[in-house]
Amino acid sequence: MVNVLLNYYNFDGEWARPKLESYLKNRKVLIIPLAFRECQAWDLNSWQAIYGKGGEKYDNIVRPFLAYGYAEKDLAWLNCYDDSDRLKQIRDADLLFFTGGMPEKAIDRMSSLGITHAVKNFNGIVMGASAGAMLQLETYHITPDEDYAEYGIWQGLGLVKGIDLEVHYLATGIQNECSARANKELKLPVYRMWHEGGIIYDNGKLTLMGNVQCVNDCKKR
Repeated sequence: MVNVLLNYYNFDGEWARPKLESYLKNRKVLIIPLAFRECQAWDLNSWQAIYGKGGEKYDNIVRPFLAYGYAEKDLAWLNCYDDSDRLKQIRDADLLFFTGGMPEKAIDRMSSLGITHAVKNFNGIVMGASAGAMLQLETYHITPDEDYAEYGIWQGLGLVKGIDLEVHYLATGIQNECSARANKELKLPVYRMWHEGGIIYDNGKLTLMGNVQCVNDCKKR
């Protein structure tokens, strides 16, 4: 498995493209939007209004793939409100892409849908932006924001081990405090990813893309 950890849907930028291009070539992509808030999507119609063609988030998610030569018809979507065979969708894919939002909600929905085992044993490329990156980790910390009232440590899927992330890094005081705290508590290097920043985790080897800073122990990676 190869893992790609991103901040946002901007991985078509020159900060990422030279290192990502070979990983994205001729892959069957399955986009998995499961990290949404309950107020965003609660049935098929509300899901379509967010992630369906013409929906609020559709263009931002699809746009970078088009830059790598994909057509919209080449991108499959896992919809938690329809009657698709989701396990078959995962088996048929070469690349899973997890969208942003709240990582623990995506993990809970994977369990409810019965696809956790398939994702953990997927033998292709797993990409994710923001929450879609965090959920791939073995453990990750939460920095307080509009969705989270306090700092916390959460369990991820364990696809990527040995690191933690501070996504959407802007060098704020609370981000610096929480990433330093996580470094001490988890005893892991914490990678602070700016907007144009990401990481490729290829069989344990890290390749940094764009603007990424590390809190402690980085030379060991």
